[in-house]
Amino acid sequence: DMERRMLAFVFVGILLVLSTIIGIALAILLSKAAPKYNPHGCPAEYGFNPVLIVSLDGFRADYLERGLTPNIQALADMGVYAPFMKPSYPSITFPNHYTIVTGTYPETHGIIANSFYDPKFKKKFSYTKPIAREGRWWGAQPIWNTVNSQGGKSATYFWPGSGADIDGTHPNYWFPYNGSVSFEDRVDQVLDWVAMDYSERPSFISLYFNEPDHTGHDKGPESPEVNDQLMHVDGMIQRLTQGLMDQGHAGCVNIIIIADHGMATSGDGTSFKMTDYIANISDAAYTYPGAFSRINPKNKDPEVKFGMLEKLVCQEAMMRAYDREGLPTRFHFSNNPRIEDIVMDLEPGYSMDINTSDWSLNGQHGYDNYATVMNALFLAVGPAFQEALEVEPFQNIELYNLMCHLAGVDPAPNNGTQGSLDHILKSPPPRDPLTEENKPPTAEFPSKEELSNRLGISGCPGDLQVSEDWIYSLDVSEALQSELEQYHLPWGIPHSGDLPADLNLLHHGDYVTGYSSTLRMPLWTSFTISRSAQEVSVSEWSSDPRLTKDNTPSCASYDALKNVSMGPLFPHGHSKNSSLERVPYLVSNAVPMTSQVSMKWQELLVTKLNSWVMNYGGVNVVAGPIFDNNADSHPDDFTGIGETPEVPSDLFVVMTRCKTHASPKMCPPSQLDAQAFIYPLEQRVPNCMEPAEYMLMFSSKVRDVELATGLDLYPNLEVHDRVRLLVRIHDTLWE
Repeated sequence: DMERRMLAFVFVGILLVLSTIIGIALAILLSKAAPKYNPHGCPAEYGFNPVLIVSLDGFRADYLERGLTPNIQALADMGVYAPFMKPSYPSITFPNHYTIVTGTYPETHGIIANSFYDPKFKKKFSYTKPIAREGRWWGAQPIWNTVNSQGGKSATYFWPGSGADIDGTHPNYWFPYNGSVSFEDRVDQVLDWVAMDYSERPSFISLYFNEPDHTGHDKGPESPEVNDQLMHVDGMIQRLTQGLMDQGHAGCVNIIIIADHGMATSGDGTSFKMTDYIANISDAAYTYPGAFSRINPKNKDPEVKFGMLEKLVCQEAMMRAYDREGLPTRFHFSNNPRIEDIVMDLEPGYSMDINTSDWSLNGQHGYDNYATVMNALFLAVGPAFQEALEVEPFQNIELYNLMCHLAGVDPAPNNGTQGSLDHILKSPPPRDPLTEENKPPTAEFPSKEELSNRLGISGCPGDLQVSEDWIYSLDVSEALQSELEQYHLPWGIPHSGDLPADLNLLHHGDYVTGYSSTLRMPLWTSFTISRSAQEVSVSEWSSDPRLTKDNTPSCASYDALKNVSMGPLFPHGHSKNSSLERVPYLVSNAVPMTSQVSMKWQELLVTKLNSWVMNYGGVNVVAGPIFDNNADSHPDDFTGIGETPEVPSDLFVVMTRCKTHASPKMCPPSQLDAQAFIYPLEQRVPNCMEPAEYMLMFSSKVRDVELATGLDLYPNLEVHDRVRLLVRIHDTLWE
């Protein structure tokens, strides 16, 4: 019996391998037999060019490398292709499909998962239930409504959200979801829409296939069955392009082919039991198990939530737990009451169940959108797109603005960045540069008579009784100010827009500060370094004589803060002149820091930055506080701040280097690279992470920093160079 079973197992394995080989051979033969798609030329009488977005649910970006999808590959080769597109967090089907058509994060549009509870409606949303067709669940404006409201027509085939009466309307042409409708019928309907008369034809069309996601969950992303589905959807793309050629419309349609997320291998032994950590979890909380697991305590006392968190953190290397407001800013998953109080962050492939770990899907998604296996497909081909162009990866919130441009409509407010995908267009629209701002005044060094009065203005232990030589380094000539700005602010002074910051510039040999009289602390500090930090003794804090009694902080006011002390924003170890090592301990360089963030600050801005300076040469750094206590990713109103320093919610860092030159200042703009970080001042229940793991988890896009601070960075760069740095994603740290 055992021998027969083994022979049968081997036989089945051989059959699976043979079927895959035959499938690959057939796919290659079919691709060679089919006429090459030619997206050029469109009949003059056809009129406008529709935009067609096709979603292949769960098509992981690296599936393309398997050689099973020659038709998709051919379109990628002839059009615009990105190695991957980042989903938005959580990397789940309904949230991401609706993000793609609104340009908004799930926390903004409200579809935070495939199922969730709304405390205002006191009802549960489920994508499989009729309640999902109620428009009140769906926030933001989907592109079909954008198009319709501006006189156009739209069509969707099974796109998530299109079956709901959002703002009382639907696409002009749509179908309620029916999974039994063949893929062929869906493609043929799209071809019929494209062939409509000018007056009836939609300018926006979407098409959805639920594969390879469905099979990926069931059999796993590495399975032969998924390979079969890759060939199946590739055949549907061939059917689509062949149909367009047969119609004579191949040069008329702008096609975007995407996925909503990737897929991770899962299976037996990859599930954690909630009851192993919180025995009474079913009685104490409402739970959403799975790869994207959440917990909502029934008792809303914050101590109950933190008590649960303490039982969850640092238990498993593959598992982290956050309270909603403590999630990394880059997730953009805090500012919605539908988000549960506790969110689990699991390594790809893992999941959580309530009280059993005996069963799991063979493929899972919903993880950190920076995970490689969550990367999604992106390519575009058509008359509006560049040809044979590979572009760097981007996040899917950027697609809505692009599609609105292609459809000839103005976008509704969204989280994307205008112009972020202009480089993939043959004829991008003009973009306005940043509005010019007046340069902030420089704080004046006092006269000799006034200097003695200001040496003790902040009442600090390091205050001078009489002037010392180093204090006169703060008396900077206009010529030297200009030199320091060019060196430490090579792309201009950050714009502060409408922020009521009341800024003054403070110049030092090692850094330049934008000091806020409103906050009584730096709004930002910028410095360029080209050598590693040195071991320097810590000095006592002292008054800055360029400040006055109306805008200086006092050391006593910091002493009154609980669990917070003064921390140097510019790290003193980066001082180049040993005779000026007390300068970083002027109160004008102080921001409130907890011991927790102070240690992380040292790891990032000294230890890690040292290694990057050794690898790359010069690195420019802009750092400062963030005031976002409601976690909405926008600055709080700080107009009512008194003499006591306002404690920031976070600290930010933006680092910029040159890929080809040791000096950031001398770098061609196209060769600039940037990575950013947003560190919470304190996490009451921190997860156990190694320094590099923490840095990546709390990294961000530069645009995230701009939104959270109200600043505009790189103001002197051309629009396209600036935007490129703002939206660039680093899902790994610099080497």
